[in-house]
Amino acid sequence: MKRISLKNLLFYGFLFFLIVFLILFLTFPKFLAFDKLLLKNGIYLTAQRVDETPISIRLKGVEIYNQNSRLSRFDFLKVGLGVFKIRLEGYCGKANLLLEISLWEKVLRAKDFTCLEGMEGLSAELYIKEGIYGNLNIKGIKAQGIKLDEISFDFKGRVFTARGKMGGINLVGDGQIVYNSKNPLRSAINGQVSGGGIRLIIGSTLERIEIKTQ
Repeated sequence: MKRISLKNLLFYGFLFFLIVFLILFLTFPKFLAFDKLLLKNGIYLTAQRVDETPISIRLKGVEIYNQNSRLSRFDFLKVGLGVFKIRLEGYCGKANLLLEISLWEKVLRAKDFTCLEGMEGLSAELYIKEGIYGNLNIKGIKAQGIKLDEISFDFKGRVFTARGKMGGINLVGDGQIVYNSKNPLRSAINGQVSGGGIRLIIGSTLERIEIKTQ
């Protein structure tokens, strides 16, 4: 009688569980899992159409909300599922926004993205890993009814420097980040920029930056 070695037993056991996992992964309704993940983080999504492939979800006519208001809209939103990684690509006209979430870091990239509420345009190159690093530029944001032409942030972990422009006046300043490891986009930020007799307070969260006059 032929004996099965412990090594072979472990190999076949691993192979069996891998096959079961792949079957469940390829057949499970991925949009339901994705929607549940968003709800867990206080984000609500509506879509005119949802199409699924074995490794991706494609949504058309997407609107995203938090508990208080609409955050953004997308003509198309594609969610790619990989090993230990989720990749979200949002398209608005010719511009796109990319968010990659893995076990190691989160990456946000955008170029002249115009479909976020409360601003005319967003460009970003951010890396999130036990802190926030990179650059963020916002155009056409309002501060208590006063329009700020643009403001740029240079994030360095738990601190940042900022430069802005309003009505031809240059503003400079800095601030701090209270990092939220469970939900980095909800990390609290506080700081200020000033120049030419103007002083603006920067607050709220990275998800929804608010600028107020003082």
